[in-house]
Amino acid sequence: MATKNMNQKRGSANLNRRGSHRDPLQKLSLNSRGQVTIFVIIAIVIFAIILFYFFYIGPNFVSISAKKPALEKCIGDELAIQISKLSLTAGVVNPKFTSMYLDENYTFVCYTNEYYKPCVVQQPFLKDGFETALETAMKPKIQACYDSAVNELRAQGNDITTGTIKTNLTINPDGVSVVIEAPTIVSTEGASASFKKFNVNVYSDLYTVIMVANSILQYESSYGDSDVSSFMFYYPDLKVEKIRRDDSVKLYIITDKNNIKYRFASRSYAWPPGYGNTFD
Repeated sequence: MATKNMNQKRGSANLNRRGSHRDPLQKLSLNSRGQVTIFVIIAIVIFAIILFYFFYIGPNFVSISAKKPALEKCIGDELAIQISKLSLTAGVVNPKFTSMYLDENYTFVCYTNEYYKPCVVQQPFLKDGFETALETAMKPKIQACYDSAVNELRAQGNDITTGTIKTNLTINPDGVSVVIEAPTIVSTEGASASFKKFNVNVYSDLYTVIMVANSILQYESSYGDSDVSSFMFYYPDLKVEKIRRDDSVKLYIITDKNNIKYRFASRSYAWPPGYGNTFD
């Protein structure tokens, strides 16, 4: 009987020990479920706050992209006007050395007054000269476009702080690029944004037109003439014309698909009256 009671006590002790080993695991499982529940509740609260903020309070955003098209259109329109004007004089402002034909002046880019001699280049850097003249002509236009855009923002109730404008204009194969450094701060209710640069890119065939003119200039200074048909073969979007005059002066007109006319004159390897040497 004593032995049986002892066995029962041992069994109860073992059972209690096994039960005591499971208690920590059960507590850990309960704690984990509790933590997950707390995290889920916190996430739901944060998400609800975000939704309430966006739908009922609403953040204030200032988007300059909505204003850039107005600036680009203004500058693009002015660029087209100035390119057309400068193209008529090969990029030379108020040219002094020209040839008159049908009441129109053609700027000499290469000239000699002697017979049988190559012409002397008058405008050696056609692209650089055009860029400089175009940027000079565009500076007041860019300032006017910028002021107009700023005034439009102010009329919409924005506070605008502006700085000094600097411009950099380049002619490249894709067109004309204008980088405008204009520190600008736009402030409205509850929000503000600052901008340092505005980039305006306008598509144009001007680069190709000037490159063709430069090639013609090289032919004129080296051989005294050029074959315009070969240029139109390689550049089918361009129309290249050459007008010969009795005084051995040749007038060139390069027209692109946007009807920009780039004009210039040359007199090279001139022949006395009654003689001639031509490519065409």
